[in-house]
Amino acid sequence: MASSGADSSHHRVPLSEVVSDCVKRWFQDSLREAKSGDVSMQVLVGQMYYSGYGVPRDAQKIVGKSLDDKGFKDSVICLES
Repeated sequence: MASSGADSSHHRVPLSEVVSDCVKRWFQDSLREAKSGDVSMQVLVGQMYYSGYGVPRDAQKIVGKSLDDKGFKDSVICLES
């Protein structure tokens, strides 16, 4: 009997789970770059925290905080309007 190319032993993962996992990994990669001093990644991480994209929404983590090479420090950055 000819195979249709689908192996019944493989577990299919819903696309929404795949996308969610990719977004979470993107956040982690962005956070690592932000902590290393990349200013554009610092802004992106702040936007991700603010919108809840790839991480639970937490505007408190970005209000009055910014990243430097040693981690978070006090700043005047505020993304809330």
